[in-house]
This record gives sequence, structure tokens and C-alpha cells, in this order.
Amino acid sequence: MPDGHLTKQARKKEKYERRQTEVIDAAASVFAEKGYHGASTGDIAAKLGIAQSSLYYYFKSKDEALETVCLKSTKGYVERLQAIVRSPKSTDDKLREAILNHIQPIKTIPNYFRTFIGELRYLPIGRRKKLSKMITEYNALFEKVLTDGVAEKIYKKSLDCHLSMLLLISQCNMSIFWINDPHGYDIDTIAASIADNFLLGATIRNT
Repeated sequence: MPDGHLTKQARKKEKYERRQTEVIDAAASVFAEKGYHGASTGDIAAKLGIAQSSLYYYFKSKDEALETVCLKSTKGYVERLQAIVRSPKSTDDKLREAILNHIQPIKTIPNYFRTFIGELRYLPIGRRKKLSKMITEYNALFEKVLTDGVAEKIYKKSLDCHLSMLLLISQCNMSIFWINDPHGYDIDTIAASIADNFLLGATIRNT
């Protein structure tokens, strides 16, 4: 009897989590298409073909939906970058992997990436605590790749590592708008170009 009860509870939880994923996927799609201010919970419900009131089993407000989408869009970012930073690879290879890691979600979860890049600014300050902590940690790891390069005398001593980190991440974020460029740029090409252009200016050249 207890085992059967647990199995029933597990099935119920699994069903809820599966449906929750569908709801958040729909929210990401609507936010990506219409923007935070242009979207409504009614739009999300319509995309799912359910009553608007049913959404409140999964989130209580549009703000909460946006927060959840943004959190999911960055899930695993810090952990993946930590693994890159700790790897025995060269600094240049770490930088290239960090850039590719940043823009890879454009391919895997494009609606989430687009929502995070375009709509995070509209998330109320009170809902940014987790995201702000993640972003701060992520930026510090990205910057460490650059400071390590300077310390190893690979990159120029004059390099402003903090500003360079911000510029690189900004370029990565803008990649979402280049993927559908008429020239047909793909993620690997964009990542390589961002890295190549940075390294061209930052790397110490033997004369």
C-alpha cells in the first residue's frame, strides 16, 4: 500500500513537471515573439489551448513567468563555464569554448535565449536576486579567463579584462540576431569570429 501510494504520487509529480515545462516553453515562445509588454497571460494560455485560469497552477503572474523563463535560459551556464576554466586546455582554447558555450543555447533553446537577452530588463528588481547572483558569478569566471591570459603573458598587460569581458559577452548576446542573417551565419562561425577578432588585438606578438 505505501509503495503504491508513493508510485501514484511520483506519477502525479512527473505529470505536473511535464506540464509545467510545456507552460514555461509556451511563455518563452510568447515573450520571444511579442516581448514582455506585448505579451499577456492570455496569449500564453491561448498558445497552450487552455483556460487562462489554469496557468496559475504553474505561475502566479506574468512577472513570475518571465523570471522562470530567464532562470531556465541560464541553467547550467555557470557550471559549464566553471568546467571550462578548470580544464587543462590553453587559455585561447578556454576563451573559444567560453564564447561557444555562451551562444550555444541560441540553437538549443532559442526562445529562452531571446527572452533573456531582450526582456530581462523588464523583470522587477525584487525578482532579480537569483539571476543577479548567477550573472555576477558568470562574469567573474569569464573575466578570469582573460586575467589568466594576462598573467601568463599571452594577452597584453594593457588589456582591460573587465571591459573586454563585457564587450565579449555583449557580442555573444547579439549573436541571436545574426543567426538569421541573409548571409546564413551559423553558431560555430560566429563564435570563431568573435574569438579571432578579440585574439587579434589582445595577443602579444613576438617581433
